[in-house]
Amino acid sequence: MASGTAYRCMQPDNAVLNFDPDPYQRRPPVVQYRAPPKRTSRRHARSALSICRLPVEILHEILLDLDLISIGTLREVDTIMRRVADSLPPYSLLRSLASDTIHVMEAVECVSYFPVRRLFAEFCHPYCRTCRDFGPFLYLPTLTRSCYKCNLLRPEYELAPLAEVFFRFGLEAQVLESLSAIRKINPPRYWLVDLAQAKALGRRIHGNSRATKQVHKARVKLREIDYERPIWQFERTQSRDIQCKRPWRRLINNSPSTAVAVGSWRLEATAAFPYWDRKTQTLEPGAYCRACTYQWEQGNINDWRRLGPVGGSYPLSKEAAYRAFLEADLPEHFLHCPAVKANYSFRTGRMGSYGWDGPDFIVHPKNGNSI
Repeated sequence: MASGTAYRCMQPDNAVLNFDPDPYQRRPPVVQYRAPPKRTSRRHARSALSICRLPVEILHEILLDLDLISIGTLREVDTIMRRVADSLPPYSLLRSLASDTIHVMEAVECVSYFPVRRLFAEFCHPYCRTCRDFGPFLYLPTLTRSCYKCNLLRPEYELAPLAEVFFRFGLEAQVLESLSAIRKINPPRYWLVDLAQAKALGRRIHGNSRATKQVHKARVKLREIDYERPIWQFERTQSRDIQCKRPWRRLINNSPSTAVAVGSWRLEATAAFPYWDRKTQTLEPGAYCRACTYQWEQGNINDWRRLGPVGGSYPLSKEAAYRAFLEADLPEHFLHCPAVKANYSFRTGRMGSYGWDGPDFIVHPKNGNSI
C-alpha cells in the first residue's frame, strides 16, 4: 500500500448529463411532492384509518415497487400518506442524497420507468456492472451503475435515435413501451434508445437476426422507391415539356449503428450517481488519482495503443485519468501507478484545465504501512 494525492470531481465530465443541462431554457424552480393541507372529510378519514391498519413493513414493500413519480403522487393525497412515504428509507435517502441524479432522470423523462427498489439497489452497489472498477455513473436506459471507460468503449452502452432504430430493426410504434427511451436534453431533443435492447427486441419480434435483416432490407427497398418516385415523376413531366423544378434527392441512411454514429451519442444517457455505503452510512461519489489526471492533462502520454469508439487511437492514460475509485481502494492503486512513480510536481503546469476537479487531499493506507 502507498499514500498519494487524490481529488473528487466537483463537476462531472461535460459529456455526461448534468443537473442544469440547458442554461438557455431556464425555468422557475418547481416545488415537487408538496402535500396539500390536511383534509378532514369522513371519506379521507376512513381511508387513512384503513391504511394505518396495515403493518409498516407491508406498506414499505408496496411502495418499493412504485416509481418515484407514483410515490410523489401518493404524498400529495394527505399528510398521512406523506408520512408513510417519507418513512420509507430508500425513498428518503434517494431524495436527499441523489437529488441531482433524480432531476436528470426527470429531465430525460425516464424516472417513471423503474421502481424505487431497483434504483436503490444500484445506489447501494459500488462497482460498474460491466467491469470491476468503481462506477460513479448511472446508465439510464438500463438503470445500471457504470464507469467512464465502459460507457465510452463497450457495446452495451451504445445509443441511437429512436426513429433510426425502428427502421433498422423492423420495429413499430406499438412496441415503444418495451424500450426505455431517453429524451435527449440538448437540442435537437429527439429520443435515444439502447442499441442492445433494440436488437434483442427485433430478434424477439421477427424470430432471429436473419429475419430482422430481411425486414430491414424490405424497408430500405420501400424507402428507395419513395425516394425514386419524385425523380420518375419529374422525368415524366420533362418528356411532356412541362416546366418544373427538379426534386431534391435525399441520402438514405441505412445503418445508424456505424461507429461514428454510435460514438456521437455515447454518454448522452449517463448521469453522475454517488454510492451509498449502507454499512458505514457514508456517501461516496468516487475519488480520482491526481497523478493520473495530471499526466493526461499535461500531455505526458506515450501509450496510444487502443482503438477508440470512433476508430481512432485511444491512450490508456486517458482511461486512467477518468477512472474513479473508492477512497479505500486508492492506496493499492498508488502502489502500482506509473504516474505516481513519476513523482510529478503538481505546482507546475496548468491544473484543472477541464474544470471538473476539486481540491486535493492525501489518502493514506488504513493500516499506516505507507511506502
